Amino acid sequence: MKKLRQQINESFFNPVLHFLPLIVFMVVYDFWGLNIAWSVSLPVTLLLFVYIFFLYRKMIEWFLFSTIIFLFVGAIVTIIPVGKLPIAIRDVSLEYTVLLVFILSLVFRYQIEMFINNRKSKMLSMTNNLNELFRLLLILGSVIFVYVHAYSLLYLFQIPNLENSINFLHGAYLTAFFFVIFYECFRVTLIRVNLLREEWWPIVNEKGKIIGSIHNKTSIQEEKKYMHPVVRVMLIENNRIFLQKRCRQDILYPGFWDTAVSNHVKVNETVDRCIRRTVSERYGISELKPIFLSNYIHETECEYHYAFLFVACNLPDLEPNPKYIDQAKWWTLAQIEENRTTGIFTENFLTEFELIKRSGLLESGRCECECRLKETLSKTLPLNYKASG
Repeated sequence: MKKLRQQINESFFNPVLHFLPLIVFMVVYDFWGLNIAWSVSLPVTLLLFVYIFFLYRKMIEWFLFSTIIFLFVGAIVTIIPVGKLPIAIRDVSLEYTVLLVFILSLVFRYQIEMFINNRKSKMLSMTNNLNELFRLLLILGSVIFVYVHAYSLLYLFQIPNLENSINFLHGAYLTAFFFVIFYECFRVTLIRVNLLREEWWPIVNEKGKIIGSIHNKTSIQEEKKYMHPVVRVMLIENNRIFLQKRCRQDILYPGFWDTAVSNHVKVNETVDRCIRRTVSERYGISELKPIFLSNYIHETECEYHYAFLFVACNLPDLEPNPKYIDQAKWWTLAQIEENRTTGIFTENFLTEFELIKRSGLLESGRCECECRLKETLSKTLPLNYKASG
């Protein structure tokens, strides 16, 4: 869970932190002037750099980019003679400077992304963070754009009660500005909490090594296919195989007959733990001691399965959970053979059925967990058996 939380926090890094030094500088400058703004914002920048460097190092290049924006804005405001500017823009010179830098950043967004991404070779894609950073930049820029132009128009037209109107506009601007900041913090926190409650799957290569992870719905919906580890346990007893009829709400093979225990391994979950979780959820069994048979790779219409295939026997009473399983029953070898071409079985099960037949286990009519199945399989199949469906 700790690793998953870290990954989610990195993928949905709070974009407000990128702009925090600039935000502090702008607020302090607005109320207490330039010197105090520098003396407060620089320590904030240093502390934030240390925080991100040690906890979110993948984001450090982007934080440096936003820090450059802050320093550039501060340098311009420090250098330009504000007192010589027209009165219509004098008091909002900082906001005009920030707006100009934001516009330039958006115009040259592609070049900025390419420059930083080239320095982050072989690292996890940070596309989501880039989009979040520039999205917040656009929102804050829009708020500032409205404020500075409304401010200048009030002076140009010299409306009655100018001072009251300026104060009202300034209050509305600060309210909108801080609303955006707090809303973004709340939104990112909510996203993180919801993602922790959802299911994430590891991505593995053809050797079963984990090379990444992805949200389960994203993996299924994306056009690109990913390979995920799955557990499969065949329940065998008295020359029969216990099968489940998959729930019609399942995304994969709804309404098909399948191996009794089948599930995706979650991020940071071991194969054994996944088996225990699955049999507990689907059958109310607290203990199951399956024997590992083999790995095989199977292609479905939306993903690849790196399957860990097990067999178990001498089973307790099974009580299928209707939340996960429509039906469940014992099938004889003859019944399966009669229906194997009717399209009622999943491709995974048909692959596994061939493995079990080849072992000779079903013909013996018994399994005492000391059978010759594993030895037979190791001689007839490679460890990574590929089957396409």
